[in-house]
Amino acid sequence: MIIKLVPTGGLGNRMRAIASAIAIAQHYQASLEILWNERKGLNANFEQLFLPIDSPSVHVVTNKSWLYNIEFRKEYLLRLPLLKLVSTKILYNYNLYDEKDKNVYQVIGKKPPRNLLLVSGSTMCKGYNMKDTFVPCDKIRRDIDKVFALFSENTIGVHIRRTDNKESIRLSPLEDFYMRMENEIAKDSNVKFYIATDDDAVKHEMIRRFPQRIITQFEKSERDSLEGMEFAVNDLYCLSKTKKIIGSLYSSYSHIASELGGIPIEYATKKE
Repeated sequence: MIIKLVPTGGLGNRMRAIASAIAIAQHYQASLEILWNERKGLNANFEQLFLPIDSPSVHVVTNKSWLYNIEFRKEYLLRLPLLKLVSTKILYNYNLYDEKDKNVYQVIGKKPPRNLLLVSGSTMCKGYNMKDTFVPCDKIRRDIDKVFALFSENTIGVHIRRTDNKESIRLSPLEDFYMRMENEIAKDSNVKFYIATDDDAVKHEMIRRFPQRIITQFEKSERDSLEGMEFAVNDLYCLSKTKKIIGSLYSSYSHIASELGGIPIEYATKKE
C-alpha cells in the first residue's frame, strides 16, 4: 500500500505535515510518497534543503504533475473530480487540533484504503518524530555550525514573525519581546539572544537596545530563491539550538524550532 502526501504551506507547515504523514504510514505499515511542489515563497526542491529521509519506505519526489500541484483550496476543488478517479480516499486539510472527538485513524479507518491521498500543511496525528526526520544538507549544516560556534550555554532564541503575518504582529507585539528579554537579563547577566525575524529593521533595533547580546544573521535573498530557502533552514536550526525560545503566536516556525531542538517555548503575548 502506498500513501501519497501533498504537503502545503510554508517550510514549517510542510515539515509538520511530512512528519505526521510518516507516522500515519508507519501506523498502517504502508509506504509514503511525498509530492513536493516548488512554489512562490518556497522555491527549492526538498533535496536542496535536506538529506534524504532515513527510511526505505518514504520517498520524496519533486512533483511535475498538474494533478498534484495543489496549494490553495481553489486548486484542490478544481482537481477534485480527477483526484477521485485515482484516490480511494482523500483527506484534505485535516488538522488534529481542529478535531474534538476523532483522531486521524478513526477518520481513515481501521484498514486504510488502497489509494489514500493526504493534502495538508498541518499536524495530522500525535507521536511523530520531527527531530530525526529532517537533517539539513551538508552546505546548510556548515553554515549552521558557524553561527552555533558563537552561542554560549546561556543563548536564548527569539523568533519575531512580522511582514505579512497580521495575527503575529497583532498578538505578539515587539514590546512584549523587549519585556521578556529584559526579564532574562535580570535573571542572568551573561545571557545572549539569537534573533530570527523576517524584518531586518527589528534586528537593527534589537542590536541597538541590547548591545553585545545579540547574535543574528541578515538575509541576502528572498524566499523565492534557493539561497533564501537555504537561509530559512539555517535560521530555523540555529533557533532550535538555543536554550529556549521566545516565539510569535500564529507562526509554525517558532513551534517547529522548539520541536527540532526539544527545547521549551514561551510566546510573546499582547496584554489585553
